[in-house]
Amino acid sequence: MIDTQTKLMGLLGKPLGQSFSAAMHAEAFRALSLNCVYMPMESEAEELEALVGGIRVMNFIGFNVTKPYKVEIMQYLDELDEVARVIGAVNTVKIKDGKLIGYNTDGMGFVDSLTELGGKVEGKRFLILGAGGAARAVAVTLCFEGAQSIVLTDLYPNLAEELARHLNAHVRPCASTIPGGDREALKAAIESCDYIINASGVGMYPHPERTPVEKDLLRPELIVCDLTYNPEKTQLLQDAESIGCPILNGLGMLLGQGARAFEIWMERPAPVEAMRKTLLEQINKR
Repeated sequence: MIDTQTKLMGLLGKPLGQSFSAAMHAEAFRALSLNCVYMPMESEAEELEALVGGIRVMNFIGFNVTKPYKVEIMQYLDELDEVARVIGAVNTVKIKDGKLIGYNTDGMGFVDSLTELGGKVEGKRFLILGAGGAARAVAVTLCFEGAQSIVLTDLYPNLAEELARHLNAHVRPCASTIPGGDREALKAAIESCDYIINASGVGMYPHPERTPVEKDLLRPELIVCDLTYNPEKTQLLQDAESIGCPILNGLGMLLGQGARAFEIWMERPAPVEAMRKTLLEQINKR
């Protein structure tokens, strides 16, 4: 039952019909018996400023932001967390003492899922396929968390080069690039890395048969990650698993970023297993 003490949260973006956030957070509130509500808030771009103004004067304690407003939302916030500032995008906002503070939990969501697998970041070498928004969040966070090196590649080389320059200038020198589509350069990068992260979208439906890395370039010592969770195992993950590589899909990152957002808002540990169960149920329904 909603009353005057109910704390409000929500997801700002458009479209929101495919989002799992509302169900995941509703289950988190139920599991901890919290008087909270999480709602979808679809908005046109020209309505964004007015909507944020309304949120300021309502009983909101925070909200999430998704496409296409992760960058645009920043101009309406009072403060930015350092990681969100360097990423240049916000997916979580906390309202504290009347101020809207922006965070980006996407990268730490990935790191949390990697840690759960038994992996680590500090001192490790990463190859990231793709240089779009998800890759940017992950790369910046890995750099902050102590990765030894990050090699970036994209079919649009300027995107990878810009991201590498950004990391080296705004966090610390750790990033380099290889040309997209260059098999020999890719082979050399794979031979000298500990982790492959596919953030390119290659292998998602409706083309699950595609892979950004040919199977013969993989080796069993690699940990292979794909930020996709539909399908559950992309062709890349199937190939990696077949030769003995530990694998990780994007479900853990989705869960991790949501749990991190919950903890920012509520200042208490998230009920991760309840949130995971609901995510799996929602994905299986689709």
